[in-house]
Amino acid sequence: MAKLPQDIVADILSRLPVKSLLRFKCVSKPWFSLISDSQFAKTQLKQAKSDCSGNIRRVLLTTSPLQSIDYEAFGFGDGSDSNITVQLGYPGEKVPEDDADIIGSCNGLVCIDFDSTNMVLWNPSTRVSRELPRPAPFPEQGTFFDGLGYDTSGDDYKVIRGFISTIGNGNVSRETKVQVFSLKNNSWKEIQYFHARIDIYGLGVLSNGKLHWLGILENGSNKNYAIVSFDLTEERFTEVASLPEHIDQTTSVVNLRNWGDRIVVFNDQRDGSFEAWEMKESSWTRLFSISRDKFPEYEYYPTLIGFTKDGKFLLGSDGRELVFYSTKEDTFRYFEIYDEWPWFEGVIYEESLVSPIVDEASKFK
Repeated sequence: MAKLPQDIVADILSRLPVKSLLRFKCVSKPWFSLISDSQFAKTQLKQAKSDCSGNIRRVLLTTSPLQSIDYEAFGFGDGSDSNITVQLGYPGEKVPEDDADIIGSCNGLVCIDFDSTNMVLWNPSTRVSRELPRPAPFPEQGTFFDGLGYDTSGDDYKVIRGFISTIGNGNVSRETKVQVFSLKNNSWKEIQYFHARIDIYGLGVLSNGKLHWLGILENGSNKNYAIVSFDLTEERFTEVASLPEHIDQTTSVVNLRNWGDRIVVFNDQRDGSFEAWEMKESSWTRLFSISRDKFPEYEYYPTLIGFTKDGKFLLGSDGRELVFYSTKEDTFRYFEIYDEWPWFEGVIYEESLVSPIVDEASKFK
């Protein structure tokens, strides 16, 4: 390898998994510098995403302690629960007391808000983290939305926080705030919200370079769901599409996820079924419908977390356990979760070398 041209070495190394590359940092100073380089991290991630035979996706659970799970291995029945689960130390210097809220996931980076006081951008694969400056606080009453995405034009990771409040006695007076954090600038700014009649909420979902949220559109006395996108380069909101007509605010509990670059809606119809719908060019195709009678017992309602390569659906049940559902076999499989906290959130992330420290690579050159 020492006699090979540097570009050939870089090309060979870029095809290796993250775990191997982290070990290979110790081989030599040139390899350490190469593997720490931000451009190499982009190349390696691109190669990994294009490799259909590999698996770089894991699910991060905000349990105590934090856990990372190779859910593809479990979904295929490879190994026991303990062999595919890794317990992770908390990023940063502070140990949270009882709360961890996921803000978003993008290219191997995960943003988590611990105890509503310590917001961290973290790579669970490399364990490198960065505490973000605290934004101006939002009022406690209202709806909230968050997201993490990558601005390809500006080569910048951005965190989005939003708040929508309804106050007043009889007269509706709406307070809206949207804050955007730029990793490159290490600062927050406030931008304009786009629509007085749409309340968006929850975790933003990345698709085709834009963040997407569920929104509730008010039209007179009627309230219906809509999907709203946020352009990370232009920092502008747009209403994208309405949900299938029978899914409305009064009869359904809905959550939004992505399957590659496709938007998927999972909804509890409250009429005895759970459904998943996929959006293609603003039209909807139903992926499956499950009868409540077939679904394992739950106290509240299940949420969709992600998908396996062979089409199984990974569901979170009451924030206490993971369940795999196979549409082909119409079967469920449970994943036992150890947690000292009463409930958890789950988010899919990709194993990568992407660093939350913008100038980290420069320290090794």
